[in-house]
Amino acid sequence: MRRSIGGSHRFVPRLILWVLAVIGLVIQAGPVSAQQSRPDDEITKLADDVYLYRHQFHQAIFITTSHGVIVTDPISPEAATWLKGEIKKLTDQPVRYVIYSHHHNDHITGGSVFADQARFVGHAAAREKILQAADPTTPVPELTFTDRMSINLGGKQIELIHVGKNHSDNSLVVLLPQHKLLFAVDFIPVDTVAYRALPDAFPDEWIESLKRVERLDFEVLVPGHGKVGRKEHVGLFRRYMEDLRAAVQEQLQKGATVEEAKKNVRLPKYEQWQRYAEWLPENVEGMYRYLSQSRQ
Repeated sequence: MRRSIGGSHRFVPRLILWVLAVIGLVIQAGPVSAQQSRPDDEITKLADDVYLYRHQFHQAIFITTSHGVIVTDPISPEAATWLKGEIKKLTDQPVRYVIYSHHHNDHITGGSVFADQARFVGHAAAREKILQAADPTTPVPELTFTDRMSINLGGKQIELIHVGKNHSDNSLVVLLPQHKLLFAVDFIPVDTVAYRALPDAFPDEWIESLKRVERLDFEVLVPGHGKVGRKEHVGLFRRYMEDLRAAVQEQLQKGATVEEAKKNVRLPKYEQWQRYAEWLPENVEGMYRYLSQSRQ
């Protein structure tokens, strides 16, 4: 009997340790499972009648009014089809306007889903780029502008502003004055370095366009990818671009090759930003290419 009790005493601690280990694994697995199960499509309310919708890694906003809905960047046919159904759950009003932030396909090809009810809006240069594209299914903006345009619908005022060349030559920002909210795609990431090797970019004019954005009156910044930020994030990213430019310019003056520059340039004050390790070398490559061409 003593052996039995003694054996039980030896077994109980082992059992307890095993149970605790299993509980620990379950606790650790919980958040991972939650992250993996995050839906591809989400809608978040930002303000009265203003919503952010996300499809995978892309996002945009839409505004509901008593006279119709304004949608920005329909992203893709899959995203726009889902969004159209979700809007119907919120209002019986049709989508009156679809605003393209710029001409890049990954933000606009869902426009065809709203072609039965909406008018399409974009910068004049975006219209030209879309007309030149090989995809005839993407609706071309019929309402265009070069500097600034206002849309008033159901008592809501929307300001469309071209702040200059940056990530493209036709990017616009969408300002909602009554909510002090700005939607800006691809050229003002929040706590994230610039996209890869700065494709289609105009770095010097990009910096100037950021300065123009800083002069606008808003508080909330909604980018086309990543987390929602504040106005101060515009200045933070502008300083990143200025620091990147200065560091690459120094390498050029020293006669460094592009590969040497990619190894030498380090911007430690931004190392906590997203994509720093992955995309900083590509940012250096893009800036090196731009500055080299500018010197010719």
